[in-house]
Amino acid sequence: MTTPLESAFVVIAQIRVCEAKRERFLTHILKLAERSLADETGCLQYDVIELDRGTQLFGVYEVYRDAAAYDSHQASLHFDAWKVVAEVVIEENGLDVQTGRRVPQSPAERTRPSHPLD
Repeated sequence: MTTPLESAFVVIAQIRVCEAKRERFLTHILKLAERSLADETGCLQYDVIELDRGTQLFGVYEVYRDAAAYDSHQASLHFDAWKVVAEVVIEENGLDVQTGRRVPQSPAERTRPSHPLD
């Protein structure tokens, strides 16, 4: 049995927000993060990062149990609501999304037995 992080699916996004839409963006992206963590058992982490204080450049770091959990996230009602807002608040060509699988950090992590509740 693997631990949740051993097979984790990671999403890293860089977002450039329209200058006049910064507060609207923050309100809705933070709501998306909150709903994702509360409603999706496969969403393990969802962080919104201000990459340069006072500007329109943000990052999002998401960790899901696996790729199927990410697919469920993208099919959720709260993600559908976010897409409508994103069309308005994100600059044209202002979204760069990368996905991948988390690499275990140490040999011990790669070989340790999983917790019985995992």
